Amino acid sequence: MFSRFFISFLSIVTGILISAFVLADLDPKYTEVFGYGSICVSNSGFPQKAFYNPGQFDFRDGKFFIDAGGTINLRAMLPRGKTYNDLLQSFNKTHKEFTKMTEEQVYWKIYSSHDPVGNVLFAKWPAEASKMLHENKPLCFIQFKTPSDLRSWNSSGVNWDDTENNDLQRDVGMWLSNAQPGWQLYILHTVGFRRDCPEDKYWDIAQGKEIIPTAFEMAAPFAFCIVEVK
Repeated sequence: MFSRFFISFLSIVTGILISAFVLADLDPKYTEVFGYGSICVSNSGFPQKAFYNPGQFDFRDGKFFIDAGGTINLRAMLPRGKTYNDLLQSFNKTHKEFTKMTEEQVYWKIYSSHDPVGNVLFAKWPAEASKMLHENKPLCFIQFKTPSDLRSWNSSGVNWDDTENNDLQRDVGMWLSNAQPGWQLYILHTVGFRRDCPEDKYWDIAQGKEIIPTAFEMAAPFAFCIVEVK
């Protein structure tokens, strides 16, 4: 009897703690320092939503600085008063292709100024993030699903040590291990949806089957930042 009561009590307490963690308010210091509609890049662990730690950031002259061979952890702050649901509704419901939607998503795209062996890919970044959104061959392209809890958030992040989605560590880690001082990353964040493109289907001889391509429809980025290797 006591054992069942204790397990039930423990489950309730755990649920409360998890809910408190998920629903924790964004520390206002993030927007005081970086502004709304922004991304911050930590060079020392994951930036917790409810606690701003200035020691995690080397932010100077409008750029974040990181060490070659180091790590990065990301946090985005949405535009003032907005949630992911607001941004998704605003873009998706008015998009002409939304009827073909297979999944609403949140996106992170990371481009590099150089490839891993030092060839220059981008000598300079555009003044507007929207001009980078559809550039070819990003260093890293992360797609997150949009469960109901995420849709109510006004901030989210990408953890270098995420065991379920290790795209950041896999793709950016290799680049950082070869990076030289002055090399840069351009990171942007937005929302949208994935859809199938039956109008562009084709027969793949190697696979012996018909292939229906996938398209990612993305809103203009609401946040971006530049990271430089020091």
